[in-house]
Amino acid sequence: MNQIVNVSDNVNIEKLATDSSVVSAWCEFLRVQNNLAESTIAMYRRGLKAFAKWMHEEQRAYPTPVDCLAFKQALMEKYSSQTVNLRLSSVRSFYSFLVTSGLCLYNPMQAVNGARRINATRHKRNALSPAEVKRVLAIHDGQSPLAVRNRCVLYLMAYCGLRTIEIVRADFGDLRSEDDRLVLDVQGKGHKEKDDLVIIPGPAEDAIREWYTIRKKMNVSDNDPLFCSLSKRNASDRLSTLTIRLMVKAAFDQVGVIGAGKTTHSLRHSAITQAIKGGASPMQVQAMARHKSYDTTLIYYHENDRMENPAEDLVSY
Repeated sequence: MNQIVNVSDNVNIEKLATDSSVVSAWCEFLRVQNNLAESTIAMYRRGLKAFAKWMHEEQRAYPTPVDCLAFKQALMEKYSSQTVNLRLSSVRSFYSFLVTSGLCLYNPMQAVNGARRINATRHKRNALSPAEVKRVLAIHDGQSPLAVRNRCVLYLMAYCGLRTIEIVRADFGDLRSEDDRLVLDVQGKGHKEKDDLVIIPGPAEDAIREWYTIRKKMNVSDNDPLFCSLSKRNASDRLSTLTIRLMVKAAFDQVGVIGAGKTTHSLRHSAITQAIKGGASPMQVQAMARHKSYDTTLIYYHENDRMENPAEDLVSY
């Protein structure tokens, strides 16, 4: 690899960012040394591509810390702090790899701090009301394989708080019993392995067992998807995130779920909110929601307390 470019104070970022051998080596470095998931590596590659494109448009082939700061400021005019920091991390990581590999003497992004995040106190998505959730769950009340499958997906979201990607990644062998409880092993967002689980409560268990019985008759192995297409064109293929979102949206539209902030993710939001209202402790909710940050869990408690115990009700004249 040291033959690709000569070591210098700086390197042509457009040249290196489009050199497949360099980018592939960087990705392998992220995969092995940093233990990053493939989805995260893909986002890093997009971040690097965005930086190279910006440098090309600005006619700045050899980045300096000043250029990197200007890139950050340009991003902040268009994107959230989370997106800005992800793209900065992508470039910072790429240059760190170049320095380690002897292709560059310094990392121009190293001195550029990330964008400050404004601590969120509310979610962008709203929970459904209990009445709305009940109507959504009653949509697929038939016994056809399609109805049973869709009902199972909705119950997992509404009672276990599963993310769409976790539904997609679920395999047939991930559903099992432990200590007399039905559980599902889960590969969460940003994880490389199925290193977490959700416990399926009584109200959802019937729906899960119904679909399990149908799926088992399809001559599946443990590594086959738990949720598959039932159409003739792509039968047995793993359900896509788009298919799940369209299915949930159709259910919302059919029962008249009201609110622009209510999306597929709202079923997960509803599950967590109802657990809190039912008396679950923050630690219980963090385990259920599989939140990496405790602060993320506390946002749900803040929202719930804000509506149920508002200070406005204590104002008296």
